[in-house]
Amino acid sequence: MSNLMQRLLPVLVNNSVRLRHTRIYRALQQTLAVIFPFILVGAWAQMLTQSVFSRNGFFAVIYHLDTVIPYYNQIRTILMSIQTVTLDLMAVMAAFFVAKFIARSYGKDDSLAALTSVGAFMILNLDSRRNGQSPFQMNNFGYRGLFIAIFFGLLIGWLSRFTRADLEEPTHRYTIAALVDRGLRGTWLTVVILVISVAINYSLSRISTEGFIGLFYIPFQIPASSLSHVSIRLALVTTINALMWWAGIEGPINPLTVQAGSTTSTVNLNYALEHNNLFNVPNPITIGTIYHPFASFGGVGMTLALIIATLWVAKTRPLRRIAGMSLLPSLVNISSPIMIGWPVMLNPILLVPFLIAPLVNMTIAWAAIRLRLMPPSVYTIPTTTPGPLAAFLGTNGNWVSLLVAILCLAISVLIYIPFVRLAETINLESAKVGGHHD
Repeated sequence: MSNLMQRLLPVLVNNSVRLRHTRIYRALQQTLAVIFPFILVGAWAQMLTQSVFSRNGFFAVIYHLDTVIPYYNQIRTILMSIQTVTLDLMAVMAAFFVAKFIARSYGKDDSLAALTSVGAFMILNLDSRRNGQSPFQMNNFGYRGLFIAIFFGLLIGWLSRFTRADLEEPTHRYTIAALVDRGLRGTWLTVVILVISVAINYSLSRISTEGFIGLFYIPFQIPASSLSHVSIRLALVTTINALMWWAGIEGPINPLTVQAGSTTSTVNLNYALEHNNLFNVPNPITIGTIYHPFASFGGVGMTLALIIATLWVAKTRPLRRIAGMSLLPSLVNISSPIMIGWPVMLNPILLVPFLIAPLVNMTIAWAAIRLRLMPPSVYTIPTTTPGPLAAFLGTNGNWVSLLVAILCLAISVLIYIPFVRLAETINLESAKVGGHHD
């Protein structure tokens, strides 16, 4: 295995060096680095909001914090406001900075390109139904719309090369009229892009109520509707969901979304309450029994295992620091800091364990349930329940479930470790060979 790695490493390093020289890579790297502090602050605010300052949060339920902490509702309002202007606007930030850095790499007016990108992205997310208080589909401004924001940022930044709005640093000799004139040189492109965005939004509103994001959910529905074998269907559905999250699209399966309202969960819960028996529930193999309790610790892709693996084997201080700052949010299944900061999103090296670790855990849970070593998890628990405790509490304190959950976490850490080492080695070797271009 070591000989194979010695032969593969130069190839991976050379490819990595070539990738580092591309405009797209550098723009993405700069963008994620700029928005990460905002994501981190928003994630910590979300962690406190949903686990402490929410009456159905994990810690709030256990310790009755709403009766203990003074100004409980006021603090919750402040934290939600922080989350709204940071985490819930990450796609808007990405659209701005990706276009800015791409335009700058071509020597064009980066501010004009960035504002055009934001305008186009917001138009694409106009809510034609206007059922809510906002004219925009605000849920698409967070992680859910990140891929679309990056795509349009790259496209608009690239289109800016065809304008005459060159990038010139203002000096004391510049007049306001001269600065305005420079901006007007690219106005035609801004107008064309905004008009096309309006046309796209209108066309999409005829076929999808969720805009561009709704189109990505179509492949997700195919295995859910066409496959009868429940285990294969669950494997395909969760894999497609993980691919969407890896690409920067919030998939339909979110560990922070309550799943208790599903038909299978309701049937299982009613049976357990009526018969006082968990082993014979009608639907033992579901997303709620083998995926959420065993394969989504820290978020989609078992990112809690990635954080532990990074803290365990990583040698570079920045990477360990990012993992350390992401640990507490990850314990309550908030994965945005590690997805953006490591980053996991669009990282080809981490794609393999991101897909494999949940599938391995689901297989282990499936086997344990089929062998009747443990009952399925059927009881409703808070969505911010720390991952390793979800199965234990969802089975009303079954110790085998807890041991299986710990086993799944340990195996996931072992799956991530070689990829963490590989990614770190490639980064270090690429920096030596290609130099720092950021």
